[in-house]
Amino acid sequence: MPAPGVRIVASRLTSVLLTVHPCPGGIVTFRRRFTAISAVAAGSLLLASCGSAGAGTEEPAASADEFADTITIGIEQAPDGYNANTDISNSVYNAYVDNLTQQNFTKIQPDGTIVANEAFGTYEKTSDDPLTVEYTFADDAVWSDGTPIDFDDALLTWAAFSGTHPSGEVDEAGDPLDLFHAASTNGWAEVTMPEGEAGDKTFTLTFTTPYADWEVLATGFMPAHIAAEQSGLSADGDGAELVAAIQGDDTAALTPVAEFWSAGWAYQENLPELPDAALIPTSGPYKYDNASNGTLTLVANDKWWGEPAKTNSIVFKTIDANEMVQALQNGEIDQFDPSNATSDMVAQLADLGDAATVETGEALSFSHIDFDSSGTGVFSDVAVRQAFLKCVPRQELVDKFAAPINPDAQVLNLREYLPAQAAYEDVLADVPTAKDYAEVDLEGAKALLTGTGATLPVTIRFNFSAQSTLRADQVALIKASCDQAGFNVTAVADPDLFTTLTLPGQWDAAVFGWAGSGLIASGQSIYVTGGGQNFGGYSDAKVDELWSQIVAVTSHEEAEPLKAEMEEQLWVNPYNVVLYANPGVTAYSSKVSGPGYNPTQYGSTWNAETWTKSLS
Repeated sequence: MPAPGVRIVASRLTSVLLTVHPCPGGIVTFRRRFTAISAVAAGSLLLASCGSAGAGTEEPAASADEFADTITIGIEQAPDGYNANTDISNSVYNAYVDNLTQQNFTKIQPDGTIVANEAFGTYEKTSDDPLTVEYTFADDAVWSDGTPIDFDDALLTWAAFSGTHPSGEVDEAGDPLDLFHAASTNGWAEVTMPEGEAGDKTFTLTFTTPYADWEVLATGFMPAHIAAEQSGLSADGDGAELVAAIQGDDTAALTPVAEFWSAGWAYQENLPELPDAALIPTSGPYKYDNASNGTLTLVANDKWWGEPAKTNSIVFKTIDANEMVQALQNGEIDQFDPSNATSDMVAQLADLGDAATVETGEALSFSHIDFDSSGTGVFSDVAVRQAFLKCVPRQELVDKFAAPINPDAQVLNLREYLPAQAAYEDVLADVPTAKDYAEVDLEGAKALLTGTGATLPVTIRFNFSAQSTLRADQVALIKASCDQAGFNVTAVADPDLFTTLTLPGQWDAAVFGWAGSGLIASGQSIYVTGGGQNFGGYSDAKVDELWSQIVAVTSHEEAEPLKAEMEEQLWVNPYNVVLYANPGVTAYSSKVSGPGYNPTQYGSTWNAETWTKSLS
């Protein structure tokens, strides 16, 4: 499971760049506006068998010949890496696979509650001052190659996420770059180096300051023995040299480790094949089997020590969103979660009648337009950002793309809270500047642009996922409005939006989605100066200071006034344009039992190891 934070939802980024808020999720209170819950994911904006809306139904024991051997899940983009914890692989599609291949000390339910995953191990908070948590991996916890899961894996996780190993290089702002390209350092940056010896089954995390989401921090474990072997530190799986290098802060020895951790587990574009199976051992009920042309096949992990998976093989098949319903009808796939459902898709699903189960609801993900506010680009000027906010037809976007699926859809005015959460209205009441952008104001936008002294029209490179016709339609609608205000919006259908977003100066605006989990601190890296998911290079001293206070609170109630103040500043000095909470849909064959609508960034595969498919 990727590091806590918000996930990119590619077309959920929609491409949904769900950053989800930190992966793991905290307790979330929902207003019950949904028919069920959907997994529209990123994220900021990520599993156990208790569920909501019918998810996670236990199946009675059955003989092998009653159920199919394989269940196929339709996805819109191929997974792009075994390590979903890096700054370029922290996407929802990798998370869907990780739900089945990687375990952690906790599992997040569709309603946001946290449950301990004792099959993987146990943990106990032993002190509040300083905050201290002791962890123990299960005695029989092993990677699928038989190597024990132990202290070595925990120490590598800390090294990768803590931001404590500078590379000696700096970014464009002059800030030091870390050896490891982690998606986020949220929480881990407050943890001192875990103490222990190679091969230990226990480790302790001690925090220098309190961290709100401590209970879900210990995630993202990767096989340290593979990283060591591939970096020349071990040839036999012994982690002593890697542990010594981390504990001794040996930059020379850690540089190849960090390079492999950051890029060595990436897949080729569109997943034509898997890397060597020896490089990608898993810690969950499934392991990797093969891949071809974007289709990834998992099989039951014979080294898995927990409850066995109920279906032997899970296949993730990459299919264009426009073809998903037909694929479901034809039996080519058995389940899918559209990243951005459309009214046409919902109507087509309804036509399938009893052949399919369809659940809809409001997801914990949202669509938004981000700015590249770094450097010398057009949006480095706050007045230009304010002008663009005034011309984006947000209500029209809701009416055309969200309301046909969810009649309760509304214009979104916050980033850390969505309308499905009980605190949304209370927090919004303390964010007055949001009202300044409630209506389209073309004259006001043009006046702001003219006041900057810029020559009109001001050209905007507006990127969106080339795979998403929805995003293309949205950009066209925005262009029709904003071009009247003095802009020249140039639509850029980007075949690799996620990579482009990491390249300041190569884009001006981009529309995608974040998927979250309702945690308190997960969104920090999106908004703070130098944050790993702050693609637009936004920087505001007040926002930075407020986040330093938010991450140290111990309850959602304490966080609300601080987040309200932070949300206000994100409107005063605009970070982005928030559009709407994504309407969610999950659909599956009536022959399949187990799936259910999941509004969090983990999507419906949070419990896919329990799914079965009837042969009749």
